[in-house]
Amino acid sequence: MGSHIVKTHFLRATLFVSSALVLAANPVAAQTRGDKIMTISELRACMKLKQTNDATAAEILQAQQGFTRDKDAIKAEQAEVKKLTDDIRARGTTLRAERDSMSSRVTELSALATAAKTDEQKAEYETERKKLVERNRVYEQDAAKFTADQKVVIERVEALNARVDEFNKRNDTINDQVGPHQDKVIEWRTQCGNRRFREEDEAVIKKELAAGK
Repeated sequence: MGSHIVKTHFLRATLFVSSALVLAANPVAAQTRGDKIMTISELRACMKLKQTNDATAAEILQAQQGFTRDKDAIKAEQAEVKKLTDDIRARGTTLRAERDSMSSRVTELSALATAAKTDEQKAEYETERKKLVERNRVYEQDAAKFTADQKVVIERVEALNARVDEFNKRNDTINDQVGPHQDKVIEWRTQCGNRRFREEDEAVIKKELAAGK
């Protein structure tokens, strides 16, 4: 009748920074480069980097939204499983108390049987013995039900623990993506932010990107 505790894990908050927000916040890069117009090759590299950064940002945001939904679902499951484990623990305590009480009663009846000399005393002993037999029957029935229910709860706890482990690994993966994404955003800001370019070059590159080049 051992107790089983669901594993818990601190859910780390992830950091999401879009390239647009970072770039809008820091126009210093343009001042350090002067007012030189980008070549079409430089513009192409910048536009491709921004396209990649935007796609990565969208992927991280989508993963974070899924993370929030799953976190809420797991919290609800943890609350439900806690109720089940608390109930099993309480039932186990009650069964142990009944077992100990019957054990004490067996000792008392043994003394009563030894002391029983008259028919009246023997009849009293037999009555009490039958009561104890019935108590034991009910106890064994309850203990069997407890064992079966406890098995179900243990399986649910183990399934929840596996779900928590998978969730935490996925959360670590999301967190691991944020740092490299921020580095790329800084790279775009440093190399491309607020630099001038030719509109005709931009039009050509947009067509290339649309075509998947």
